Amino acid sequence: MLVASDSESDLPIFPLLNPASMHDSHGFLHNFFRMKHVLSEFNITKVLLDAAHDAMPYYKYFRRAHITPFIDLNGKGGVKLPYKDDFTIGKDGVPICKEGRRMNHDGSEPSKHRVKFRCPLASRKYGCSCEHPCSDSKYGRTVHVAMKDNPRLFNIPPRDSDEWKQEYNARTSAERSNKREKIDFKLEDGRHRSTKMWYCRLYHILMLQHLDAWDMPFESALRKLILQAA
Repeated sequence: MLVASDSESDLPIFPLLNPASMHDSHGFLHNFFRMKHVLSEFNITKVLLDAAHDAMPYYKYFRRAHITPFIDLNGKGGVKLPYKDDFTIGKDGVPICKEGRRMNHDGSEPSKHRVKFRCPLASRKYGCSCEHPCSDSKYGRTVHVAMKDNPRLFNIPPRDSDEWKQEYNARTSAERSNKREKIDFKLEDGRHRSTKMWYCRLYHILMLQHLDAWDMPFESALRKLILQAA
């Protein structure tokens, strides 16, 4: 199920039933490209996916399609990856210096498709407090990681940034949408054997979700409290 994670009501966009034996990453491809064919007017700028979709071809395609991917890293990859001889890359795409310290994110350059990291112990006033500094500059050692080197590990925004975390947190909208379909509208109460019947039931439920959103405008609990207090 593809869901509009930026909608206030967690609205579903496009469903596709697949065999349980199909891996999530393959199911997404079937769903995504079928949706692009059916809903060709949709302009997709961001995708939020879990670690099951953490594969290099995804990142390469999204980059060609000018789509920003927010994909959680699979824990099996990206640990102690050598980079530029004297650095390694941690599991979240952050460079690790020779002393084993995570470097601090120090800005992004989207036009050059690269991210800048800086020594965590460097102070512009007092210099570097490391026992074995790798740079004489008071600014400290800096590393620019280019997305072309590894678009899977190096993202804009970087995975360690608040911006990335805030965007990725919106992925829970898919779980809320699934809950509406399965529990509130009792999708699984149907005892159908036919895929066509499952699709009929599912599409009726999706229409009800959209009708609910039109009929019941979203109003946050915080806004209600403020209005009541006023």
